[in-house]
Amino acid sequence: MSKRQMIADLKETSKALEEKKMKIDCVIQALESEVAEEGGVAGDAAGEQVQEGSDEIASG
Repeated sequence: MSKRQMIADLKETSKALEEKKMKIDCVIQALESEVAEEGGVAGDAAGEQVQEGSDEIASG
């Protein structure tokens, strides 16, 4: 496989991952909305906090 083909394959994979991330972000947003409507509990039962714009979860 040539370097050009590897680049093309990686770009294609990256685009597919971006699309999956967008779908997951939509599910997260919907769940957050439901929690807010239910009067969500601060510091959720799992003790996890997600920072906006971060791909990591910090345990509390």
